[in-house]
Amino acid sequence: MFYGKNRKKAKGRIAVFITVGIVVVAGAMLLLIFLGNKDEGPSVHELPVQRISGTEGASLDMPYEYIQSMMDKQEIFLQNAEDIEAQTIIAKRPDDIGLAFESGKIWLKAPPGDKLLYVQGITSIKTIERKGNCKVTFIDGYDSSYLMKNNDGDVEGYTILPEWMKDSIASGYMVDNISIILINKGPEPDLRQFKVIGFYKADTEDTIYASMYTYADLYTSFEEEALDSLITSLSIYYEDGADMSSIYSFMNDYFSDTQTKKEGQNCVYMDYDFCYIPVTEQ
Repeated sequence: MFYGKNRKKAKGRIAVFITVGIVVVAGAMLLLIFLGNKDEGPSVHELPVQRISGTEGASLDMPYEYIQSMMDKQEIFLQNAEDIEAQTIIAKRPDDIGLAFESGKIWLKAPPGDKLLYVQGITSIKTIERKGNCKVTFIDGYDSSYLMKNNDGDVEGYTILPEWMKDSIASGYMVDNISIILINKGPEPDLRQFKVIGFYKADTEDTIYASMYTYADLYTSFEEEALDSLITSLSIYYEDGADMSSIYSFMNDYFSDTQTKKEGQNCVYMDYDFCYIPVTEQ
């Protein structure tokens, strides 16, 4: 009888240990799941715009007026969308675009043979982050939204430079004290000043990225025809749970929601030459 009682107690303790073990393991798994979801955040999805009857992946050759209008209304649109990513044609340096940088109280031209090959107007750091092993670091007080910021007082535009320029072209670098000048080397050169808001490090560091509004200004004085096909790609990004009806309503002002061209003109007084495919149809 005594042996039987001890045996029952032992079984009871084993059952308790097993139960406690299961609870601990389950709790740990739930904690890991919670922490994992917390780190990842909501999923972000892409809604690309394409030219009707165009080849997938081909340049949109879209007029700048589309992006200018969308940026003008970004405060409303980005209440539901997560980001707008537009890219311009890539200008070659030094053939198309010249560069000068600030050194004390004077401006110096970029040295011949420097590693900068291209200049591009963008609205989002997503474009830069497509580079291999890329990391973008902003100067305190700035973020990606400045790439869609309009001219602001004395500051004409904003730019993100390759990391190596801190010690090369911008040898006197201190936080938030660098500006560069980009020069459109057309028949009648035009220039704009850009404030440096960050740097990127990647496998290839050969491009200057400029805020869209001011980069487009480089073409408005003497090369307005370039604006007619300035934009090569455009995508809208949204998070899980976004109000898709609001996003579609905004996009329908500009684009057709099928591969069939809509009649009439859109909100920028142009034909519906571009479209997007709603999520349910992708």
